[in-house]
Amino acid sequence: MAISPGSDAAFSSQKSTLSESPRSKKFPLTEEEIFYMNCRAAYLTVFKSSLDNIISKDQLCLALQHAGRNPSQKTINKYWTPQTAKLNFDDFCLILRKEKPTSKAELLKSFKQLDVNDDGSILHTDLYKLLTKRGEKMTREEVNAVINLADVNADGRFDYVKFCKLYMTTNEQCLKTTLEKLEVDGKLRRQQFGSHMEGSPERDPSPVPKPSPRIIRKTDQESFSNKGDTRSSLLTTTREFRTSVSFTITMGANSNRNSRLTEPNSIKMFGWTGELGPGIYWLIPSTTGCRLKKERKPITEEAQLVYRDETGELFLTKEFRSTLSDIFEVIDLDGNGLLSLEEYNFFELRTSGEKCDEDAWAVCRENFDTKKNELTRQGFMDLNLMEANDGEGDPRDLWVTLHSMGYNKALELTEACPFVIDIYADKCKPRIKTVHMEACSGQLEKAICKSVLNKGDAKVMDGYENIIVHTYKCDTWITSVIENKSDNKVIIHINNELSKNCVNNRGLDIFAVEVAPKSTMVCQHVMPLNERQEWIYYCVYSLIS
Repeated sequence: MAISPGSDAAFSSQKSTLSESPRSKKFPLTEEEIFYMNCRAAYLTVFKSSLDNIISKDQLCLALQHAGRNPSQKTINKYWTPQTAKLNFDDFCLILRKEKPTSKAELLKSFKQLDVNDDGSILHTDLYKLLTKRGEKMTREEVNAVINLADVNADGRFDYVKFCKLYMTTNEQCLKTTLEKLEVDGKLRRQQFGSHMEGSPERDPSPVPKPSPRIIRKTDQESFSNKGDTRSSLLTTTREFRTSVSFTITMGANSNRNSRLTEPNSIKMFGWTGELGPGIYWLIPSTTGCRLKKERKPITEEAQLVYRDETGELFLTKEFRSTLSDIFEVIDLDGNGLLSLEEYNFFELRTSGEKCDEDAWAVCRENFDTKKNELTRQGFMDLNLMEANDGEGDPRDLWVTLHSMGYNKALELTEACPFVIDIYADKCKPRIKTVHMEACSGQLEKAICKSVLNKGDAKVMDGYENIIVHTYKCDTWITSVIENKSDNKVIIHINNELSKNCVNNRGLDIFAVEVAPKSTMVCQHVMPLNERQEWIYYCVYSLIS
C-alpha cells in the first residue's frame, strides 16, 4: 500500500471547496460539471494544457495521485499496457470514473487489521512488515518517511487514526489550492472542459472568454423576458464569440413499438444486413453512451470475497464464486466452456495490463484443472483462490480485478455491458476472431469520425474555413464531429439548450472542447429522451479561441 500524504488531492471534498466560489453560489454546478472541473484541476497540475498527452506510467501515476487516487502498480498496468503509447485527457477522465478515491474508512480498515490492541496505533515493526511485504510493497526509505512523521509517531508506535486524518486534510487542501488556481487563471479557464464558462461581466472585464448564454439569461432575466424569441436572443448572444454556426434537425416520433433501437434502455438486439465482398472486416461494437447513467445508489456494505473456516483455511464466498463464473462466461469468447491462452490473456490485459507467456501458462496447466490444454471453470476459480492466498486473505487485488471487469463493491455489474456478436452468411462460412479488447484504443473514435465526414452534412465556421462541423443523422441518433484543419488548437463552445426531448452522451447542455491541430474529434452523440415523441436537435457551435 503506497502512501504519500503530501501529494494527493481527494475529490471527496469537492462540493465544500467549490461552494466557496462566488460563481458557484450564483450558479450551482451539477455533479457532472464538478467531476470534469476536478479532472482538469488534477490534469493541469501535472501538464500545461489538457491537450498534452500522458506519455509514461510515472506521469499517469502522478496525475492519478493529484486526483485523490492511490493507484497500485497493478492498477497502473491495467491502463498502461505494453501496447500503450499515450493517453489523453478524455482517457484520464474515463480512468477516474472507474477508479474511486481512497476514503478515510478504507484507510482505517486497512490499518485496523494490524491493530492487535484496538487502540488506534501499530508497532513500527508490524507497520514495516505490512508496508514492505503485503500488497503494493514499499521500500525501506519510503517506510522510514512515514515513521519519521512527527505528528503521527511516538514511542515506537504509529498512530494511524491521526495519520488518516492528516492524509484526508492534506488531500482537501491540495484540491482546494488547485481549484483556486484554476478559478483565477484566465488562461486555464479558456481551456474549459465539460462545464460552463466561468467569467461574468461583473467579475471578468476581459473580452475572452465571453459568458455563455445560460449565464446571461440568469443575470439578466428581465431583459430576456421582454424578448419573445429566445432563439434570436441566443443568436445575438453568440455573436460575442469569434464566430458561430448552428444546426437544427427535427426528428419525428418513433411510432413502432417493436422497433429495435441501437441504444438500448435494457437488453435489445440490433442487426445489419447487406452484401460484403471477399476480405477482412472489423466489427467495432459501440454505444453512444447517451442513456448510460452514473450509478447513484449508495452501497451500504461491501461484499465479502473470501472467508476462513475453523481451521484457518481460505475459501471464496458463494457470491464471489458466482461473479467469477459470470466473468468466465464473458471471457470464454468461443463459448466452448474453456479458456485458451489467448482468451485468458484478454482477461489479463483488461485487469492487470500484462500477458501470460507460454512458460507461465504451462505452469498454470500443471497446477490447475485443464482440459485440452485449456483452463476449466474450476481451474479459473482455483487460480483466483491462489491470488487470495498470496495476499494472505487481503481482497484488494481481487477488487482491482472486479472493478476492471465493471463490478462495484456490491458485486453488481454497473460499469460494463457484455454483448454477443452472431454472424450469418448465405454462401460462405464466415470466421470471427477477437483481436482487440483494450480500452482507450482510439479505433472507435477514428471509425466514427471517418463515417461522419463521409456521410454527414458539413458547415464551415464563418471566416474560419479550416474549422468544420460535420453532423450525421440516422433514425435513432445524431452524431457531430469537429474537424480542425488549421495549424493551431481551437476551443469550441457547444450549446444545446434549445434542443427539445434530447439527451447527449456528455450529460451537459453547455460544454466546451479543445480540438488539436490537424485533427478531428467526436463532439457529441444525441438521442431522443423519449423516442415516442418528436425531438428537435438545435445546437450552436461557437469559436472561443
